[in-house]
Amino acid sequence: MNINNYKYIGIVGCYTKEGQADPFEASHGGVPHDRTLVGTGVMAIGVDYDGRLEYVNGGTPIISGDELVNPSYLTILENDGGGVGVCVVSEVEEGKWQPFKLTASEESITAKPASASLSSGGAYPCHITSARVVGFDGESKATNLLFICNYGEEEGTLSCFSNQSFNSTFKPEAKFMFGDGSKADLNRQQCSHAHSTSIASTLDPYSPLDICVADLGSDAIVQFSITSSGRVRETGRLAAPQGSGPRSLMFNPQHNHLAIVSLEMKGEVWLIRKRSHDGCLEGIGSPISILPDNWPAPNMTEAQFNRGRWASDALWSADGKYVYAAARLHDSISVFELKYRIDTYRDNSVVAEGLELVQRISTQGRTPRCLCMSDCGNFLLVAHQHSHDVSSFERNEVDGSLLFVDRIQLPNAACVKLIRADKL
Repeated sequence: MNINNYKYIGIVGCYTKEGQADPFEASHGGVPHDRTLVGTGVMAIGVDYDGRLEYVNGGTPIISGDELVNPSYLTILENDGGGVGVCVVSEVEEGKWQPFKLTASEESITAKPASASLSSGGAYPCHITSARVVGFDGESKATNLLFICNYGEEEGTLSCFSNQSFNSTFKPEAKFMFGDGSKADLNRQQCSHAHSTSIASTLDPYSPLDICVADLGSDAIVQFSITSSGRVRETGRLAAPQGSGPRSLMFNPQHNHLAIVSLEMKGEVWLIRKRSHDGCLEGIGSPISILPDNWPAPNMTEAQFNRGRWASDALWSADGKYVYAAARLHDSISVFELKYRIDTYRDNSVVAEGLELVQRISTQGRTPRCLCMSDCGNFLLVAHQHSHDVSSFERNEVDGSLLFVDRIQLPNAACVKLIRADKL
């Protein structure tokens, strides 16, 4: 199909080695799956106006695993003057990442290296995200900022890079090391493990961005600010419940004082907020399970894997009204509605009161590792690591519920991000 006939292009990162990112690999031989299938690199798929999925480039990678091993996570960059790029991590012990410029013809997509691969500043980089900032470090033009979470073998780290455009070199700006873990789980939390970041704007002209890092190893959400002069500094920490393992974090796109955190090791989500008087984070009530009551039964295979608790991604709908949280092993998405009231005494601000379960639906695959919501809010895509595929769902804008649409095979799919086809 002609590229212009798709509504979105999905860029999918896939593990090119088997047995990756599975905490049960050493103790239980890993979650059962077909180990003969491994990814071949970064893939491109087309998403039509009904959410149907098709291969682009005939199912061959746009970035091969020979170029970048274990390209497990990526972020999309858009230049103000046009053009789209993708930055991809290589999740290996000597962590690397590399920027690519994307171009499209009528029937294919090409990813051309924008530079050689760069050190990620740590071991096993597992997450990368980006922001465009005007006035950073005295620059009049917008600056691309990249934040890479290195899960780490002995310590988790956060690395920050910047550049002006695809034609300029990324330079390292800052690196933070997170130290010891909480040791609540001696197998997984001996040291810190930076797992993901989320970025929110602030009203402070001197510190226009907040960056928060989910540290699975230390049971903490670590908060940073970026000053207009280019300085990155730690500003606070929110302690998560012991042994909960914060994994995924996303600020609400409409109410950026609110955020959702997935707690991997407890199979829960946690609604948090930034306090209005000092900007520090605090929890709103207790975390909520994303699993059915009394699941799994003691005789089920899933019970041997941390009692079935293995949450992955959690995100907001584009309208900020619903949360979508994935549970590996149970292989489901739980949909929650944000319950809130309007405070008329504080400029009609939104006061969150909690989350209410709307739906729990099968992801139609095994081990849902990453969720991606389209910017129009109509579609949700799920990357499945162990059933080797990506599935698509249509989202009901009225009640937030999901309806399965399609599925396409992509071995060891780890991450999916969407670009509007008309931007390529």
